[in-house]
Amino acid sequence: MAEKARCDICGKSFDSEKQLKQHKHDVHDNGYDKATKSHHNKSSKASKKLMIVIGIGVLIALVVGIGVYSVIRPITSSASRPTIDGIQCNTMGQANFHIHAHLDIFINSEHYIVPSQIGIKPDDRCLYWLHTHDNSGIIHVESPERRDFTLGQFFDIWNKTFNNRGIFNYTASAGNNTLSVYVSGHKVNGINYRDFKLSAHDEIAIVYG
Repeated sequence: MAEKARCDICGKSFDSEKQLKQHKHDVHDNGYDKATKSHHNKSSKASKKLMIVIGIGVLIALVVGIGVYSVIRPITSSASRPTIDGIQCNTMGQANFHIHAHLDIFINSEHYIVPSQIGIKPDDRCLYWLHTHDNSGIIHVESPERRDFTLGQFFDIWNKTFNNRGIFNYTASAGNNTLSVYVSGHKVNGINYRDFKLSAHDEIAIVYG
């Protein structure tokens, strides 16, 4: 008896190689192989989707991380926000040392408004340790460390002239054009006005004319 041909996939026997070949074509090529290919394709698609999800997650994490860093990172000196008299312009307010002083300015008996936003740079999202929030004349001192700050430093941040010889474009002289500084009603004498140290609750008045 002639040896039967056996299918190496399912083990079924056939009388001839022709029958075996036809069997593989009809059963396994159209059934088993298709099922195997379908399973492989599904697994491949699932893997691709997983990689896409992971990639999107990593991208979101990077974007959020960069955004958070850009907000909280300290901004120090640059062309648009230079350090002035050792005072930086930072993105966040400093709370380690926080006091307020009040400043009034009188020019020829007229009250000069101390404007808001001195020391605050909205375009650069930063504020100097000496600044004003409104036109009330309150100077906010918000520093990362306890140290002395002076009236002269405030005027430097404001980018205005102030010294014993004058204020703004007004020059002091004997007679009617005198320049005086008062703190809580007491006249300041014998010092460089710029070196006057700001203290909590100081009521400062600069009087010209």
